[in-house]
Parts: sequence; C-alpha cells; structure tokens
Amino acid sequence: MTRPLPPRGGRRALTVVAVIAALVLAACTDDTTAEPSPTGPPYPVADIAPLEPALDATAPFEDHPAVQVLRTTSMIGAWAALTDTREFAQFTQYFDPARGLDHRPTHDSYQWVATGPAPRVILSVTDESDGSTVVRYCSYTTDEVSKDTGEPRKYVSAQRQGLIVDTTLSPLTEAEIARLTDLGLDPPALWARDNHPVYGVDCDPSAATVQHFTDWREHAPIGHYS
Repeated sequence: MTRPLPPRGGRRALTVVAVIAALVLAACTDDTTAEPSPTGPPYPVADIAPLEPALDATAPFEDHPAVQVLRTTSMIGAWAALTDTREFAQFTQYFDPARGLDHRPTHDSYQWVATGPAPRVILSVTDESDGSTVVRYCSYTTDEVSKDTGEPRKYVSAQRQGLIVDTTLSPLTEAEIARLTDLGLDPPALWARDNHPVYGVDCDPSAATVQHFTDWREHAPIGHYS
C-alpha cells in the first residue's frame, strides 16, 4: 500500500532538515586536521662570538652547575649589550621574564659598552634547602668602549675596586619549563633570580679572568646604538 505524500510545506521542511543533517555529518566525518600552531623561538638563535681567553676550569667552584649557569647568563647579557638587542633566542632561554627585562635595546642611555662579561672571582657557593643556590663573587666593571667611537674608556683607580655580589639561582617552575619547551628551547637547570650587592666588605678581583668577545668590533654597532 502506497503511503500518502506529506503536504508540500511538510516536504520542504523535511528537505531542510535533511540538508542540515548532511552538513553536520560531513563536518563530523571530515578527516582533515587543522594546521598545528607554529612553534619555535620567538627570535633567531644568535651566533655569539667566542670569549677569549678561556676560563680556568680548575678554579674553585667552576664545576658547580649554578656557577656555570651564572657564567652563561652573564655572557648572554654582555652579548645583548654589545650588539644592542635582546631579540635572540638565548636571551629568552636564560633570562627570567619576571625580572622585568624585555627585548628592547639595552643600556640605551649609557654611553659605554663592555666587550665581554664582567670579570668575577667566585668566593662561595651555598646550596639552600629549597633547591636554590646563592653564588657569592667578587666582580668589577670590565673594559668598556665608547658607543660612539669604540675608543676604550679611561678608568680611575676607584672604578677598579671589587664589589661583592650575591646572586640567587633557582630551578625553573613547571610553567617556566613548559613555556620554553613550547618555544623549542632547552630549559636551563637554573635561572638567576636576583642580585644583592654586599657593601662594607672589600674584595680583590685581580685574579678574575678578563674575557672579550673575539672580533667584537664586527658585532658592535659603534656609532649606531639606540
């Protein structure tokens, strides 16, 4: 027995429902996948020039992980100042953004720039119960050159006096590790969190190795700093 056809308006409604159902089914069975979000460092990896001369790896505390991270962080900071940019991957990798450092040019109002990291003699390393480490060192302002001319700065004796500084380094949090991992960067073991000068105590920095980036003039924008 043949079923009667629904009224014309009913047939139109059924057609609309069928079309919607087909679209929903197609969307659910679509085997295409969205393109993954791009990952990788927000800035290119810098080709940082080597430092010379080499440090004495047998000096006290130099094999401690906190001292090695501190040395690396200092080198990266010096490279940022010398090249007048923080827009390179290693800066993101080693500098805690909570310290308030951004990627604008460094020392924009300072007329001198160092050609290497600040020399320092490691005096002590204290591992705290919370997993952080305090590195105490004697440091001083290293050789600097004019941003305008590249000529070396002339120091008076008072500017060469040593200053004791305590730097606290601590492990990265899970969120910090995840952020660097998402950027394709290897999280370091520690981040330098803060520095505290120790006043009223003299120290002798003469044993510190003074290092310079090789061929630093090829990388420093002498006369064109921001």
